[in-house]
Amino acid sequence: MLMTHQWKEQIGFLSEEEVLQAAREFATVLAETPEYQAFEEAQRQLRHNPAAQEAIRAFQEKQQALGWQAQFGFLSDAEQEELRRLQQAMVNQPAVQNYMEAQERLRRLCQEVADTISQVIGLNFATGCGPGCC
Repeated sequence: MLMTHQWKEQIGFLSEEEVLQAAREFATVLAETPEYQAFEEAQRQLRHNPAAQEAIRAFQEKQQALGWQAQFGFLSDAEQEELRRLQQAMVNQPAVQNYMEAQERLRRLCQEVADTISQVIGLNFATGCGPGCC
């Protein structure tokens, strides 16, 4: 792996292209992890599950229809209950649950990677990343 002491000492001599190549190699390794493979499979299963897709569509349509009212909490009790019901119907779908669990496992792995990079370079790497950063 590239994260050897010798590599760390040579970092100042790497070109931008070499750093990008190392990132591409890392991405290839990440894509081979069980966490990533499980996420890809869960995503595929979710896309091909009509019941899950319908539950997601129903929840998202209702959420969009309520727009800013939902974002800022200006919903009637009936609207809140309907949105909760649709959300629960969506997350109760086994394919959705599997996807969410796989996504969380991949997120944890990516967080560990970001923490490791931060330790190696002495800089909080994850600070500059958004919630989907891996």
